[in-house]
Amino acid sequence: MLLYNTDDWSNFFHYSYNNNVNSSTPTLCIITRIYEPQVSYFPVFALALLHTGLDNIRIYVTNTDRRTDIRQLKQTISFLNKFVSRKDYITFLNLGDPPQRNDDGYVMTNRALSYIYEQNNHSSSSCQYIVVTNGDNFYSQIFGKRILPHMKDGKDMIAWGFVSHHYKPHYKEFINQTNLTVLQIIDDGTGKCTPVAFRAGFAELGSVAYRLAFLKKHNLYFNQPDASYSVSLDGYFVEQAAQRASSSVILKQTLFFHQ
Repeated sequence: MLLYNTDDWSNFFHYSYNNNVNSSTPTLCIITRIYEPQVSYFPVFALALLHTGLDNIRIYVTNTDRRTDIRQLKQTISFLNKFVSRKDYITFLNLGDPPQRNDDGYVMTNRALSYIYEQNNHSSSSCQYIVVTNGDNFYSQIFGKRILPHMKDGKDMIAWGFVSHHYKPHYKEFINQTNLTVLQIIDDGTGKCTPVAFRAGFAELGSVAYRLAFLKKHNLYFNQPDASYSVSLDGYFVEQAAQRASSSVILKQTLFFHQ
């Protein structure tokens, strides 16, 4: 049996990450929703994100279920931060207890958004872009390399292709005649650009990055007009953001896998 020193592996990840850090590139913050069954998968999610080609990335974890073992979750986060030699790579957001009713985690998601908005008041460099996702999801190794040029370009919304177990796992291509802003799908393989609009019900949580200043300016949260919560809130959020965005892009590549 071979025994490995975890400090050696930590040094490897420390070298791998810190030799790529570039303070001039935008910081991507990942709000990660976790409930009990996802805790054991979370290390796969977190470590894989380090190798997606993004220099500056932070993960903010919010628990969405009262049954989650918070002690185990915090221990996991502590281990991962030590493993990659970054105490601020993953932050657990202590935002109170999740509601007892089933709201698909959106109450805690909104609390996390409020935290990020408030943090941005004190340090605008802490997050320039934000993705809201789940702790059992997985991102392609080329994820960061594909979205980074559009982050540097200041796009309000950056979306990408994904695989999901939900029906209609795609974006609907649609020319929005009432919106003068031209949205485009970019196919990295062919260079083809297609005018599109984001439509509710066709976008998956975790498949869109938003410019934080844009979200904060419009005070966007995962809320429906009647203040109710439903499984379609992710699509509704995308649609509400798209109606206000001045520049958006969809990358026609599969960069995200919804487990």
